[in-house]
Amino acid sequence: MLFIHTILPWLLPLFILGTPDTLLLQQDMAQDLARLQGNSGYYISDNGSASPSLQTVAADLQLFAVAAGMDLSQATYTTNRQGNHQVDKWQFAAGEIRTIYQIRSTVHLDTVVTQQYLDNRPPTRQHITNNFTFRTYAVATASNPLKLYYLTEQDQGLLTYSIGERQVQLGYARKKEGLVDVLPQLEQEVNRLLKSTVN
Repeated sequence: MLFIHTILPWLLPLFILGTPDTLLLQQDMAQDLARLQGNSGYYISDNGSASPSLQTVAADLQLFAVAAGMDLSQATYTTNRQGNHQVDKWQFAAGEIRTIYQIRSTVHLDTVVTQQYLDNRPPTRQHITNNFTFRTYAVATASNPLKLYYLTEQDQGLLTYSIGERQVQLGYARKKEGLVDVLPQLEQEVNRLLKSTVN
């Protein structure tokens, strides 16, 4: 009995987060789509469509589903940790899809934000602390080193994705506290990591 209590805290994260060489894209897409279907408090910005909708998002994600369904036993897997980022990489010797990247990022926010008002009220200071778990997926093809890109946050959901030059961003009426403070730097760091690892 003592053994179970000792080992259980170590095993639970493996069932929740997957083992280090597990691609979590399919799981995240299903969770993100289900969250969007049950929530009307979001908006979609799409530089390739004048009238984006949940249907267009779901159709786009079929391309990501192809990558998520790849037989990873045919790929060479490598992983490394850089700061707060765990970078998993699957490389294929042949085929259209050449590399799949999964970057798991943890961010702890502890900051004081000054809120300014337009109606001459004095500014207020707010102390924000929060934890974020981001997952970024990128797919390189034979013709494009960054064909697909997908960024999600564990509690907030899908934040942005791109297919080639087309970029889609999702905004939420109820944002996780502190998300706007950490997201720009997180995206910069992830883009830097991708540029340094893309062959």
